[in-house]
Amino acid sequence: MGALSVPKCLVLVDGEDTARELASFVVRLVKANPELEVVLLYASPLRDAVPSLPGAGWLAQEEFERYFRLRADSALSEALAVFRIAGVGVRTLSLPEDPVAAVKRLVESESDYALVVVGDKGTDDRLHYVLSSEVYRLSHLLPLPLVVVKTRC
Repeated sequence: MGALSVPKCLVLVDGEDTARELASFVVRLVKANPELEVVLLYASPLRDAVPSLPGAGWLAQEEFERYFRLRADSALSEALAVFRIAGVGVRTLSLPEDPVAAVKRLVESESDYALVVVGDKGTDDRLHYVLSSEVYRLSHLLPLPLVVVKTRC
């Protein structure tokens, strides 16, 4: 008889401006479902991590990676602070790739994910929502429940 796996909740953290709100929602979810294991994911293509500055296109690969790491650490630390205060342990991942592709790959490679939680970033404009939002793309690609948290940003 195989071991039972603990259900995981994958939380896509897209920036420090919404990280605390997402974390607060997930803390309430975990308090109601203590068996859930939380995985915080920050995913973004390397090119998106670099500020739009003159000459940014001439940066070395190491600089792109450094900017990515700074943004990932900043976003994840905002969420981690909320979990720490609540006494909830989490695991973090940061991947330099398209967020939708990263979520899809993780969910497909690890069958114990039970839920994906994302913010509503990019859903305020109907045309943008239909054409390119992460929420729209994930809602069509994921084989499991997707929770969209309304954020103030």
